[in-house]
Amino acid sequence: MRALTAPSLTMIWLLLVALTLVGFGGAQASGWGFAAVMLAAAAKAALIVRNYMELRRAPLPWRIVFDGLIGLAAALILGFHFLG
Repeated sequence: MRALTAPSLTMIWLLLVALTLVGFGGAQASGWGFAAVMLAAAAKAALIVRNYMELRRAPLPWRIVFDGLIGLAAALILGFHFLG
């Protein structure tokens, strides 16, 4: 039986499409527009890893590592963008 709280893959896909449109909308953005695009990309990466690569059911240490890698990569890119 499927858990009621688990989002369906169709809903995840629709959210990924919406986040992709945010990326297209801010493709030429700078400053805070770039930050919005980068945060949308990080959210997409987290959704893909958790739902399509089945990390949602993985042990907690693996989830922490992969979420940390996504967060660290986004923070570094945003940091270099705003400080550079």
